Amino acid sequence: MEDFEFLADICFGTGKNRDTLDFSICCHGPKNRKGKWEFQPQKYLAAPRTIVFAPKGAELHPEFETAADWTVDLEVFDSRCVASLCGFLANGELSDDDREFLQHQDVGLIDSTFRRGRLAERAIGRLRKLLSQAANNKQILPLSSFGAAGEWAQRLKRDLALWREGVLPWNQVDKGILLYGPPGTGKTSFAKSLAVECNAHFISSSLGKWQSSGHMGDLLKAMYATFAEAKACAPSVLLVDEFDSFGHRAKLSGDNAQYMLEVINAMLEAVDGATGREGVIIVAASNLPERIDPAFLRPGRLEKHIELSKPDTAGREAILTHYLPEFAGDGALKEAARNLNGRSGADLEYIARQVRQRARDEGRPARIADLVEVVPVFIPLKPNELWRICLHEAGHAVLAKVFDIGIITSVEIYTDDHRADQDDDVHGRTIIFAPHVTLHTESSYRAEIAMKLAGLAAEELFVGDRSTASGGLEKGDLVEATELAVRMVGMFGMGNPLHVLPVRFLDTKDAALFQKYPFIQQEIDYILQSALEEARKTLAKHRDVVLSLAEALRRKRNVSGRDLDAVLRPLPFANPSAVFASGRDLSNQPLAP
Repeated sequence: MEDFEFLADICFGTGKNRDTLDFSICCHGPKNRKGKWEFQPQKYLAAPRTIVFAPKGAELHPEFETAADWTVDLEVFDSRCVASLCGFLANGELSDDDREFLQHQDVGLIDSTFRRGRLAERAIGRLRKLLSQAANNKQILPLSSFGAAGEWAQRLKRDLALWREGVLPWNQVDKGILLYGPPGTGKTSFAKSLAVECNAHFISSSLGKWQSSGHMGDLLKAMYATFAEAKACAPSVLLVDEFDSFGHRAKLSGDNAQYMLEVINAMLEAVDGATGREGVIIVAASNLPERIDPAFLRPGRLEKHIELSKPDTAGREAILTHYLPEFAGDGALKEAARNLNGRSGADLEYIARQVRQRARDEGRPARIADLVEVVPVFIPLKPNELWRICLHEAGHAVLAKVFDIGIITSVEIYTDDHRADQDDDVHGRTIIFAPHVTLHTESSYRAEIAMKLAGLAAEELFVGDRSTASGGLEKGDLVEATELAVRMVGMFGMGNPLHVLPVRFLDTKDAALFQKYPFIQQEIDYILQSALEEARKTLAKHRDVVLSLAEALRRKRNVSGRDLDAVLRPLPFANPSAVFASGRDLSNQPLAP
């Protein structure tokens, strides 16, 4: 805007001269850190004619927007401007590629390119080299290594290019994304890679960073300043880390409830993509998405929600190839990627640094043998461990079919890229597409819990004891079953006591939940034990089908389609309402708590 103010003085004269021409000039700036306008539109609108210069996509003062007769998108610094500058300053002629390249650079870099009597072509060559080095130093990861989030990023990259060309309106572009998942899965790396791939400005902040500025007024100033920077540098990618720290308005309590309510409301206004932030993509990162206020997650704000898990074998190979490109395509690198299951992108970057450090210590180039030495040896599942996992997954599938939980599409066992020496590893999965249910019942909840515990029950029934396959993970069988039981008792009164907790106080992942509300624990234990007992009884009743499916899994590793239908066809459908009525079995005998 400073450039336009200077240009207005050249073209129309200073303020006194403009008075004689009966018009006024306003170089429109953003709101200040308090969210207030620092100028009075009526001062300018008092003139018969008013020209307002504003950044593209910036929020326009409503009084100007009301009074506007025409809105014109100025073509700033097009190829004609580049040619004129070269002629005016004797900088020589430039190719079409160089002119196109310059049009996307910052003003300061353009100014330094055009020096009187100097060839601009040479300066552009140096600038290209500097920008290339800067891009390499950013150590971005390929978008393909981020799974579903990477696919979304590729579509966004395409849409942003169309938006830049004026082909696609901003209201057709995704405004933001919520990335959630355990720590170390690469949420920050994704945001940086997205910005570089989209040739967008990158900004990173968080509520903690804004709070460090001081009291409420200072916090809001810092937050508004961050969004103002993102708007001014659009297109830009704004990463807001630890997004769950804003909290949920319905769960606010205590002395700071009003304080956080004002912060949440201000943030809701800031992230609203309907007006005021054209060209700004928000990436919100969270480890605890269930603590985020739902208003943030509606369309126009953070409309896309993707879980970012640790990379699979292909993703790990892509990340290692990025950090160690000289080993691309080497079979040993593929083997290393297979052996590094459960490692995050940050872990893989550290391993690559270890490889290069080892080579530097010995004064030589890095060798593939260096990578092999720092990667743990793959330990495959033993035959008895494989059989246990087959029984575990078969148990889930049989209970899902008997209690009609949903459509079972496949049952899989992982062996190629999963290590038997990791207690928190996932060795298999049963994929079930459950239909949407408008109204859940106590019986349907108990049936789902029994299905969650069926893997554990199958191990007890057929092997004699339990393994770590049901726990150790944020989404393990026991965790999910416990959360369902907590919801039953704490939210819906599906236990002996009818009183429930206010929804705003209930956090199923709260480690101190049972200490805060002791009445829940006994009810939860009873529900889980009852469901486990029903799972044991049902699996014992259909023993032949469980063993048949487990044997098919041991041979094929993946059973789906007609093969799966054939194995499960002998199973009858049981009515959960009859089996789990009031927590009792078919004989109406109370189950032991």
